[in-house]
Amino acid sequence: MIVELDKLREIPCKDWLMLFDEEDKLNVHEAFKNHGQQYDWLYLNSDYDLIAWEIENNCFEWEYYSGFLAEHCPQYLDKEKYNWEKHSCYVAKYCFYLLDPELYNWNRDSWAIAKHCCHLFNPELYNWKDDSYYVETFCPHLLYLKPERV
Repeated sequence: MIVELDKLREIPCKDWLMLFDEEDKLNVHEAFKNHGQQYDWLYLNSDYDLIAWEIENNCFEWEYYSGFLAEHCPQYLDKEKYNWEKHSCYVAKYCFYLLDPELYNWNRDSWAIAKHCCHLFNPELYNWKDDSYYVETFCPHLLYLKPERV
């Protein structure tokens, strides 16, 4: 995907600016592969949809960057490809309406349910041992659901 410098809302930092060619264009997919992912910056400062392009071209790295997809373009979330193990919390935060309780990593990311979408709270799946604080802080009305042995 080619990004044009004059179509960015903000000029990138000097290190990234040097990656643009003499026509002020940059293959952002290659640049991200070689110099680090900057999805947040790109989505904040342009109308380019790199994630959509990467999905269409079968080169989006679901394992590593699923969280960015949930934040910036949840309409492309594929429940089968999404990295639920490591990035469940981003679905809870940015697109809870796509959250699949069967795939969600309750052990690691229960806290995000309490903080961002307590209407999806499931007391049987919730990690009470590690994340009780979040229930107490963000949805104390659900504390009565806490099992007595935790």
